[in-house]
Amino acid sequence: MKNTLLVMALACLPASLFGQACVDSTLIDPNVLCPALWDPVCGCDGVTYSNDCWATNYGGVTSWVAGECTGSVEDCVDLGGVDFGFCDMAMGVVLYNGSCTYLSGCGWVVDEVDYSVYSFASMEACQSACPETSECIDPSLADPLIDCNVFEPVPVCGCDSLSHFNECVATYVDFVSSYEAGPCLGDCFDEARVQPEMGCPENEDPVCGCDSITYSNACNAWYYGGIAQWTPGPCETNAVQEATASALALHPNPANGRVYVTGWQPDRAAQLRLLTIGGQPVLERTSTESGQWWDVSGLPTGFYIVEAQQTGRPAVHQVFIIE
Repeated sequence: MKNTLLVMALACLPASLFGQACVDSTLIDPNVLCPALWDPVCGCDGVTYSNDCWATNYGGVTSWVAGECTGSVEDCVDLGGVDFGFCDMAMGVVLYNGSCTYLSGCGWVVDEVDYSVYSFASMEACQSACPETSECIDPSLADPLIDCNVFEPVPVCGCDSLSHFNECVATYVDFVSSYEAGPCLGDCFDEARVQPEMGCPENEDPVCGCDSITYSNACNAWYYGGIAQWTPGPCETNAVQEATASALALHPNPANGRVYVTGWQPDRAAQLRLLTIGGQPVLERTSTESGQWWDVSGLPTGFYIVEAQQTGRPAVHQVFIIE
């Protein structure tokens, strides 16, 4: 929903699925006569080009910011077109498709470019250094007279590369200036969508989520499962798949004070652990309930991992942030 983040999760997907690559070799045309004008731009590849013509036709870069590259976060280089890979490693805060957000991936070095220099120390530092970076989010769209339906999801993919609940929510709640029908390509699970307190209708209209779990209706798929894609009807899975399926989720993420952890099956005890990003346990619990609140107010700011394991099932991990 509003201020939805690209938070870290096992279900995170490569950035290349959501936007253009930073360097597009098809744009390179050495026969183009670019002006010998020094009006430098800093490409998304961290290279300074004489002007935007040189950046496009000689470098093939798809995005840049005005001025020379300094090799620091002050360049406000947008990393939305860089593919950091299909991994759940928490990396830091970056400018992504015009918005400051938390990033995950397989590592900072992509195509021999080290993008770690563009990682901010905090969300506040990013927002302070790179204000008004995108025309995609337009707060002027707010209209208190509009009452959106928040119980019937018809996802759309916003220009911010995030899936939004429906057209109304995208426009008047999330302030997205443009979008396309359907969830964003490759978007399945995002814990930022999990809001168990929403109270979905109890009508039975089952859908099969992209996580192979059957939900009683689409509203539950979105708010309880954090799922953006589904098909009508229950999942056609065998007993083993049903037993091992899990949608471990945390809300809110980032957390401040406490976090709601849910997603394991309530039919048997779940062994739960809270780990530092380095794997050091800081909390261990056993639960037979489907979810519980954890007090994390005394833990330092940083990235943490929640691990849930039930008898006969592999451990399921989810990453969240304490700020």
